[in-house]
Amino acid sequence: MQTVRAEYAFGRSEIRILRKLAEGRRSLSEIEKSLSLKPALVSHNLKKLLKKGLILTIREGNRKYAYFNDAKHALLLRDLLMSFDYIDWQNILTGKTVEILFQTLTTPEANLTKFPRATLWRHVKNLKTRGIITQTNKTYKINPRFSVLIDFLKEYQRFFAIKLSKALSEDAVILWQEDTELLIRAPKNIRAPSKEYLKTATSVFQTFELPLFSEYDIYLYSASKETIKPEDAILHTLLMEPNNVRYTTYALLLLKKVEQKIDKTYLLQEAEKLGLKNQATSMIQFLKYHAQLRDRALPTWNEFVTKAKDYNLVIE
Repeated sequence: MQTVRAEYAFGRSEIRILRKLAEGRRSLSEIEKSLSLKPALVSHNLKKLLKKGLILTIREGNRKYAYFNDAKHALLLRDLLMSFDYIDWQNILTGKTVEILFQTLTTPEANLTKFPRATLWRHVKNLKTRGIITQTNKTYKINPRFSVLIDFLKEYQRFFAIKLSKALSEDAVILWQEDTELLIRAPKNIRAPSKEYLKTATSVFQTFELPLFSEYDIYLYSASKETIKPEDAILHTLLMEPNNVRYTTYALLLLKKVEQKIDKTYLLQEAEKLGLKNQATSMIQFLKYHAQLRDRALPTWNEFVTKAKDYNLVIE
């Protein structure tokens, strides 16, 4: 399966075609002639743009026309291309550059050390030269002047998130999203379309002998994770509904069940990535000191002990 990041990216010909369509509806023959592209190449690129939800095509008589879709992400891209028509977007919205731009959306000031140094330098240099990215020390962010680019990237990412969730089930609901990772709620007993969809959270509690039943399943879509560890299941349970005592209690049950085998370093590292470090730390302290921390979504100790008995979990 092609990765979502690869699907995000554009080829140079795709951007050239989009710039032409930003001017208005065009026939395929007009596109071929004005851009000096062969019919097969135009057809190939139009198919890719259709999958991205950016364009629509229609046949009138012997001619086929292409034009911008009225989907939100498509209209934002059209606005971007028209508002900043002096920028060579065919060299910006392609390859690794798109991934770098998306990474700057993950946090207000993204640290891009995950990219090889030479790759980062090359792409960031192009972005900085055009004023698209600003840098403070080793952190980068998109220049607020390009707010339409920020809006497009967010909406474009949302489009793919919905596409991925619907590939799992038409009734799927996205509970959480960060970059290209998604937490999805879906009906039970469906078949995941690919190995990137992993059951997690409360849906894997039975694996750890906690018979928690539900009318739906929870999946993590991830192109990087291959298995769900108990630490992941704990954190994904919290992500289902942050600051909800009910789900925190479920997460505590699993944490207590695997307490002797848990990798607390991994748990806290992953929690920090998800913005859950304070909650995870308070849960560890809760089990250690049997006391509820102020301003944390935690049950009382007696409530937790009572709930544990319902799941045959002995609390000493």
